[in-house]
Amino acid sequence: MDTSLLARHVGTSILAMLGAMTGSLANSALAGIFFDAAGLAVMSVVLPFYFLFSVIGSLIGVGGATAAAYALGRDDTAGANNAFSISVCLCMFFSLLLGLGGSPYLSDVLYIFGATEEIHAAAYEYALVYIWGGFGTALFYLPFNFLRLSGQLRLIIGLFLGMAVLNILLDLFFIQVVKLGIAGIALGTVLASILTALLGIFALLRGEAAFRFVRKWDRPLALQLMRLGSPAAANNLLTFFRLILMNRLILALAGATGLAAFSVVTALENFSLIILSGLAQGTAPFISVLTREQDTLSVRHIERNAHIIGFVLIGLMTAIISFFPTEIAALFGLAGMELTAAAEAAYIFAFSLLPSVCCYLMFFYYQAAGFTTLANVLVFSRTFLFILLPAWLLSDSYGLPGVWWSFTIASLSPLFLMLTIKPFFARRGYAGFLLQDLTAERTGKYLSFAVKADTSSIISKMDELEDFCAQNSLTSKETMLVRMSMEEMLLSIKEHACMDSKAVLEGRVLLMKKFSKNTIILRIRSTGKMFNPLEYYRNLQNKDPLALQDALGIAMVLRFADEIHYKTTFGINNLMVKIQRK
Repeated sequence: MDTSLLARHVGTSILAMLGAMTGSLANSALAGIFFDAAGLAVMSVVLPFYFLFSVIGSLIGVGGATAAAYALGRDDTAGANNAFSISVCLCMFFSLLLGLGGSPYLSDVLYIFGATEEIHAAAYEYALVYIWGGFGTALFYLPFNFLRLSGQLRLIIGLFLGMAVLNILLDLFFIQVVKLGIAGIALGTVLASILTALLGIFALLRGEAAFRFVRKWDRPLALQLMRLGSPAAANNLLTFFRLILMNRLILALAGATGLAAFSVVTALENFSLIILSGLAQGTAPFISVLTREQDTLSVRHIERNAHIIGFVLIGLMTAIISFFPTEIAALFGLAGMELTAAAEAAYIFAFSLLPSVCCYLMFFYYQAAGFTTLANVLVFSRTFLFILLPAWLLSDSYGLPGVWWSFTIASLSPLFLMLTIKPFFARRGYAGFLLQDLTAERTGKYLSFAVKADTSSIISKMDELEDFCAQNSLTSKETMLVRMSMEEMLLSIKEHACMDSKAVLEGRVLLMKKFSKNTIILRIRSTGKMFNPLEYYRNLQNKDPLALQDALGIAMVLRFADEIHYKTTFGINNLMVKIQRK
């Protein structure tokens, strides 16, 4: 794996998270500076609305981009355009539904979210603006996820950072110039997200690889993309419910003062997510690809480096908060009793940060490595169960400090869960906390190569591949399968996806034995247009059964492959085929 590509990917994710979280942090800080503790309390009460729109955005944005990637992989531009068009329509539809369904009951909902009589009017002003303008938050998930398909890293960073700057400027304008009060923060936020989302969608509609709007409703595709986006949406939905329950618990303990302190803690948590989610989201796509390729050494290398970076950066943040909790809380405009409560909350919260490094990297690692159920259990324990239960139990004896300590307990809970269940996975052959199958590393033999994307170079390289197969005792039929399939797949990628005459294709053939079965794993990695030659030819075969007469190697792979996996990662196409040898 190219380390420079990984560094760019991780750097992009962190910078994108910086842009996404800066606006949220600024909103909380401005609420405290201009409207004191009551303003911060309002921000705690209305924050669940943000996560409701994030549920819509992640459900449709992640699912739509995944469905589009599947379509583009089989060279189905019409299918990708349909996925994009349906995603835009669904985002707008569900956002409008939320506005129509929520606004008549908004006053009562705010009491459920934790509003007191003192802050209810201000919270209502803010929430009314956001519930009708929050569709910008949902829509912004579309350019973020769809632009990643084509590897437009700089544009993603520019959009996120631009949104943060615009958000802050509009907030100040509506508060200071137009005198809209705390509703000015809501209006600045929704306008910044709407304008930036529209710019992102406009960028998706421009250029050589642009998407196109189509007027075609495809119900199965709509259901498929929502299913694909459901894991990401579930995490935001859990956070939504957690915020409501925490607001009500803190309100009962300390009223608006407690809610103001909670707003500071939430802001600090969001700041930590710039690093944690940036690292986790930046490494997860590579983990997914490398795990399927059985490249366990590269996986450990990536995870080790990610943990080192995370511990260093989060350790620095922990030290700053621990030594200067009062000064940090004062940045939110607090004073007196509210400042004391927020400083104590920040100091205790700091203890949860270092364990959180392992938490977030583990969540995304297990999801990417194929342990989806385990990842969901750990997310539920950290995000919901082991933060709410300890907060409720400890608050009775320790008050607000007990609530703040629940963050540390929640951050430690996935580590204890893994210690408990690790022996179960070890008995199934998975090693270490990464739960790796080390069969290929211990017994496998492989040939890796890079070849120019021209016909003569590819054919010449296949002679070396044939020699490798002969040296490792593959039968003549297996050798023919490997050579012909790799040659035809590489030539097909060259023809359909390589726009640059200097493009280089990377290949890898791994031979290993597991459970007394010999296994062949073929991998091709390329830049350029998204294209999956196997899905392309499968689509042709469905239309014309005789279409593969001139592609016998690909026909053999489609017939004998036990697993085919295609994934595009920031403009890099990865194709893996696993074949069990007889």
